[in-house]
Amino acid sequence: MVDAVNVPVQTVAANGPVLFASTRLKTGCATRHEAGSSRIILLSPGVYRVSFSGNVSIPTGGTVQQTSVSIIQDGEAIPGSNMLYTPAAVAVPGNVATDVLVRVYQCCATSTLSVRNTGADTINIQDANIVVTRES
Repeated sequence: MVDAVNVPVQTVAANGPVLFASTRLKTGCATRHEAGSSRIILLSPGVYRVSFSGNVSIPTGGTVQQTSVSIIQDGEAIPGSNMLYTPAAVAVPGNVATDVLVRVYQCCATSTLSVRNTGADTINIQDANIVVTRES
């Protein structure tokens, strides 16, 4: 299990990854995260629960429009993980969250997870938190 966070506001460009400054908790050998990285590495075959939450806003000077953030596995967005938020105004945060299951197959050595801004414009994310737990 790994629990990675990034508390301060970070600006994430369109199609850019969310960085996690620190690894709050780490147990077992099935997952790995390096502080400051956007990637969580799944090291063992099995089913993993991936939970993400964060506060999303449009940066000052940006255009108010719908934001989109998704969990990415091996470069592809996981269906059902897309988190949408349309703020009332610039710099007004809203919480987004998702909880999905992913699989690492026996034939695969590893799998990589990240969280990506899948929207068209730059966003701010604060209190980003991802928890990945091996279920089976």
